[in-house]
Amino acid sequence: MNLTQRQLRMFTLVASTLSISRASESMHLSQPALSRAIQEFETQLGASLFHRTTRSLALTSEGKRFLPIARRLLSDINHAVESVRDKELALGGTVALAVGTAFACTALATVLRDFYKKHPNVRITIRDDNSKGITDRVMRSEVDFGIGTVVGESDSLAMRRLLTAPIGFVFNPSHFTLPQSPTVAQLEKLPLLKETDDSSIMNLLRLRGSGVVSMMESGMEVSSLGVQLSLAQAGAGVAVMSALGASHPSAAKLRFVRLSPIVQREVFVMHRRDRPLRPPAMALIEAIVLALPKADMHPLVQLDATL
Repeated sequence: MNLTQRQLRMFTLVASTLSISRASESMHLSQPALSRAIQEFETQLGASLFHRTTRSLALTSEGKRFLPIARRLLSDINHAVESVRDKELALGGTVALAVGTAFACTALATVLRDFYKKHPNVRITIRDDNSKGITDRVMRSEVDFGIGTVVGESDSLAMRRLLTAPIGFVFNPSHFTLPQSPTVAQLEKLPLLKETDDSSIMNLLRLRGSGVVSMMESGMEVSSLGVQLSLAQAGAGVAVMSALGASHPSAAKLRFVRLSPIVQREVFVMHRRDRPLRPPAMALIEAIVLALPKADMHPLVQLDATL
């Protein structure tokens, strides 16, 4: 019998959540695909691991006995991988990543400081870009991995969601007044700063058919997050960005309100499926994931439940 790490992870995740819906979302699988995979796993084991009804899921006695075994097997695999990785990391290596300014300024700086202390022989290259540029750099193999919102073709990418953040508006309350959750109609007379056409914000608003897009067309176009926040601070306009962008230190004295109806931006760590990550890149991603819960972010930023 050949059990895979993926099968063990699927089982432990479903067993922990007792929800195919939540587990499938965490693993970026459809619910039918995850259900089939669990059933095939049960067939392979020759035992039923779950009691299923139309409304609930519960572990069978066999499932309860197998859960600690599966967790121990996963732990042993992880320890073995870490042992090999640590030896390779000690020899050094390089990591290239593409990331947006908002994430880099809120979550990445302290991670890199601590990572360098632990792995001084690893050389890191950072490319600051918007989400379209990040996706393209990953697709062209210019970087080992990227952190951002996927824009364009994604079938060849392996992705893990890190967080979600609603799109809204950053403004100086000394110059403008906005309700807590403004509708498109309430934005009509505001000088909205325009995002570049290839940004994740514009892409998401277009996909949702939001009227905000047409309102931004007459505004000042700004590609830099730092410049957007400076203009908002000066009262030169209202910046359209996600709560992640509003987490930037320069937004500390500004106010953020989310658009109604809500449009969520999802941020992933992504790499090419056909290019397995090398140990230095894997170690850096792990360090980022572990540091996220401690990052100073806007309260409306929601970390993925699996972190």
